[in-house]
Amino acid sequence: MKNINYQELLAEHKPQGHISSDANKLANGFIREYCIQLDYGLARFLEVDICFDNHMALRVWVQMRLDAYKPYVFEEIRAKLESELHDLLSSSGLGYGYGYGYL
Repeated sequence: MKNINYQELLAEHKPQGHISSDANKLANGFIREYCIQLDYGLARFLEVDICFDNHMALRVWVQMRLDAYKPYVFEEIRAKLESELHDLLSSSGLGYGYGYGYL
């Protein structure tokens, strides 16, 4: 009898836009840390589909980065993504540093 690896099978057919628990955890932390408002506009800077609001755009961006860096160590990837995000947001002119968070 053939063994079926259900995790592998599900990974191959996961729906577009699936966000892993690691990506969700990281994105939630960044949303709080950078005071990212639930609005639109951030997706352009993150180079994800512009249909996403800021929170979902960040989640999609984090998931794409995690997928690109597999395998990863959670704390190391968190630091790397935080650095990348900081560079993207500080060069975007989205309002960080004015007490209102991003957008």
